[in-house]
Amino acid sequence: IGVAISTAAFPKMTERLSQGRTDLFKEDLRTTLRIIIWLSLPVATITWFTRGYLVNFIKNGGDALMAGLLGALATVIFFRSVYHIAARSFYAQQDTKTPLYVSLFAITLNIVLAILFTQRFGMGPYGLAYAQAIVACLEVFILFVILGHRLPGLLNKVFMHAILRMTSATGLMAIVTYVSVLIFQLQSSDESFLATFPKFTIIVAISFGTYLGI
Repeated sequence: IGVAISTAAFPKMTERLSQGRTDLFKEDLRTTLRIIIWLSLPVATITWFTRGYLVNFIKNGGDALMAGLLGALATVIFFRSVYHIAARSFYAQQDTKTPLYVSLFAITLNIVLAILFTQRFGMGPYGLAYAQAIVACLEVFILFVILGHRLPGLLNKVFMHAILRMTSATGLMAIVTYVSVLIFQLQSSDESFLATFPKFTIIVAISFGTYLGI
């Protein structure tokens, strides 16, 4: 999601800055960011609720550990999608150092948290997943704090109102997804792809339909 959309938007963003149109650059960045968030929010949410189905596609009969790790990493889908447009907005400004420094900080913090969670708190593989999730969130937050300082008014009231609507729609969709998963539960006999894929498809269709409708 993040790579495809941000790569397509990058040339236009670079052109805006070459024209000296910072206002249009911010508008394009906000539009692209809204599209990425609009798509990644429901995808991350559905992934979390249907993690058992997704793992079952990889390993017949499922795997509790894999499903748990996927659930812990579901939020990373959202933040990593947003990260790509944040990084490219710096590249468009001919600044490759800032994303590099932030990434080096994030990598260092990830290592520290991974060791802390796995060794100190004994969280095992979950410690690695939670460390990654925290770092992904923090990395995006830092980049946008810097962007907001460089480009005042980037995240304006109109943008924040749109994000609030998306978040509200995702919250309502999450309730529908949860109910759908309860109705179409995985059974002990659902060990093959053909047995689980129809249920998964129905859940995703209902969830996305609800999200689009809201």
